[in-house]
Amino acid sequence: MRDDRAATGLAGLVRQLEAGSTSLPHYPQLPALQPMRDAWQQLHADSRLRIALQQTPAEGGPLNSAVLVHRMLDAMQALSPDYLRHFVAYADTLAWLEQLPQPQTAATARKRKPKAR
Repeated sequence: MRDDRAATGLAGLVRQLEAGSTSLPHYPQLPALQPMRDAWQQLHADSRLRIALQQTPAEGGPLNSAVLVHRMLDAMQALSPDYLRHFVAYADTLAWLEQLPQPQTAATARKRKPKAR
């Protein structure tokens, strides 16, 4: 039973993606679109970075997490803009994955009782 769930879950998707376009015929590989994908990824990452840098609090303080993130983004932009774009794309992908509905498992189905104080 565990193998059935693994085949339909993330492991199955990874196997399909590793197999290439032969296992996903409805998503053909189009090399001519790669420059467009790269340009879109760069524009999207630059847009997300601009938004993140605009949201820095003015009265943060040196250990405020938003100020620290702003300083980190500034340093990454100065040292390696390509790495920063990659990092922003990675963080954006993680945020997108976090929004996907989570499957209901036995562990998450149980409700926790609040602790008595």
